[in-house]
Amino acid sequence: MASCDVIGHWSLVIADPYKCIKCKDTEWSTEGSTSCNVRLVEYMPFTGYSSIVIMVVACTFVGMTLAVSVLFAKNYNTPVVRSAGGPMCFLSLGCLSLCTLSIFLHFGQPTIHLCVLRYLPFLLFYTVCLACFVVRSFQIVCIFQMAAKFPKLHNLWTQYHGQWLIITGAFVIQALILVIGYSVGSPGPYNETVWYPDKIILSCDISLNVTAVSAAVLISLCSLCFVFSYMGKKLPKNYNEAKAITFCLLLLILTWIIFATVYMLYRGMYIQLLSALAVLSSLYCFLLWYFLPKCYIIIFQPNRNTQQYFQGLIQNYTKTISQ
Repeated sequence: MASCDVIGHWSLVIADPYKCIKCKDTEWSTEGSTSCNVRLVEYMPFTGYSSIVIMVVACTFVGMTLAVSVLFAKNYNTPVVRSAGGPMCFLSLGCLSLCTLSIFLHFGQPTIHLCVLRYLPFLLFYTVCLACFVVRSFQIVCIFQMAAKFPKLHNLWTQYHGQWLIITGAFVIQALILVIGYSVGSPGPYNETVWYPDKIILSCDISLNVTAVSAAVLISLCSLCFVFSYMGKKLPKNYNEAKAITFCLLLLILTWIIFATVYMLYRGMYIQLLSALAVLSSLYCFLLWYFLPKCYIIIFQPNRNTQQYFQGLIQNYTKTISQ
């Protein structure tokens, strides 16, 4: 009786004593089996319990950002809102809300359009959000330190609206990277057939080159935030926005380190759910740890939301650094 050289424990089937037949890509078999079995096709459906929970949490996030925006609009001229970034707060909240589009695109059977749009809103609008925090971190240092030491630089920054130039520049750079990258190698549906012999996992084939370059832009913005936060570490405790931004960035980095670790070890259908959770966590970290504490001050501690209170903090800090 002839024997077959087994290439893989799901690859070959013994059809007769003298001939081996390879199973189709949509089939599998155990080693030495005489028949092929159809592989189970898996993906994260819209109607799945986990998918619905994630989408409800995403809708809740949009509702919370809208509520924060309304609260900030009603208290726009108060010191807390102005110190948080003023008009940049609304841009940041709007971009965070638009990022939730990526979460809804993680579910359902992958198609070309779904794969192209899956990470596009997140990469594009989260870049604008991070650019806003880069500018805010820089302004904190500039107001407390650079205004006194480099008045000309401070005047140029104010005269030419440097904050909006940086935000616009970051948006344009990221948009060009995504457009060029997706034009060269557009993401599309991908059938994962290697990790699991008895399953076909429907997913999206994301271009690593495009994703890596886009991620490099986000990492660069995060690095700038850390630099400016470190420069402002000695600022008044109650007026140190940089510390809140730093904490948000640490949560952001931790989230994606965990996801990258899991992604290297697991490629099942729930990886799409974990990816959606990573995106959702990236959004909530800024809402919960940067914006909501300011809402708490506005609603429950109005005595800390006065011009006199903030001027006292600045005067005490000025006396401290002048000694």
